[in-house]
Amino acid sequence: MIELEQARLRLEELGLQQAALLLDAHLEAASHGQPTYLSFLNMLLDAEIAERQKRNMEVRTKLAHLPYRKTLEEFDFTFQPNIDERMIRELATMTFVTRHENVLF
Repeated sequence: MIELEQARLRLEELGLQQAALLLDAHLEAASHGQPTYLSFLNMLLDAEIAERQKRNMEVRTKLAHLPYRKTLEEFDFTFQPNIDERMIRELATMTFVTRHENVLF
């Protein structure tokens, strides 16, 4: 138990708050799944990166002083029936970039 607390404190000292918070859960999952040490570390770091990206987006949205935030999932396609929902969702995947296609509206 002492090693676990040391690891958690070291993660916090390094500024890896999310990794420190999720350490117990990832250790529990690792004990059942038997991942390699490297994959365990990557899972923990992925969780930290995802949380930082989320916080970064929240801060940038606040600094932009936008009146509200609306995602594609919240958009009401029935309000504007002329919009092709399937095409919009396909464009949202950004696969046209990897295919090197131009998109004109």
